[in-house]
Amino acid sequence: APLRTFPLCPNCYNNPRPEFGRQPGEDAEPVAKPGDEEDEAKERSIRRMTGKNMVRECPHPDKHPLIAEMAVSPDPESDGVLILDPHLGPKWRLVSTREPTTVYLPKNVEKVTILDKKDEIFGLHMMSIEFKDGESPIEGKKKYTSCFAIDEVMQGLVRVHHGDERLRASGGRGGRGGRGR
Repeated sequence: APLRTFPLCPNCYNNPRPEFGRQPGEDAEPVAKPGDEEDEAKERSIRRMTGKNMVRECPHPDKHPLIAEMAVSPDPESDGVLILDPHLGPKWRLVSTREPTTVYLPKNVEKVTILDKKDEIFGLHMMSIEFKDGESPIEGKKKYTSCFAIDEVMQGLVRVHHGDERLRASGGRGGRGGRGR
């Protein structure tokens, strides 16, 4: 599976709607000079094209319905949110919409479902987490409902990777070793 995936609404990607908030990658207050409209359009186009090659952040604002329905926690590292990675299991993970942060859920998680119920504090969705038979780390419960943002139990079970840590951690060039005499 790819390192990071995000849902994509082709219509909103090509025709951004202001009610969903500022588009990722755009400056908060662009400084316009007379005659710069064409240059600004080209820069936006280039930003979008480079984003297609290396996805570092979600292409939609956090208020977009596709993102809002999967948001389970605010991202403490950025002004984005953590969403359930839409690639689905068996390696369940949450990804930040604004930073290259990935939160890996425990390997003994069999299924994760985003509930319609939202928590009162952040207004984000709660998760139903189902563990494999006999492998639940939470008082023998096979099913567990979590508000990830304030759930210290689940936060203690996850692994968090920031940016490209996963790639740097190997320490070597890779390969199969030896000079092959």
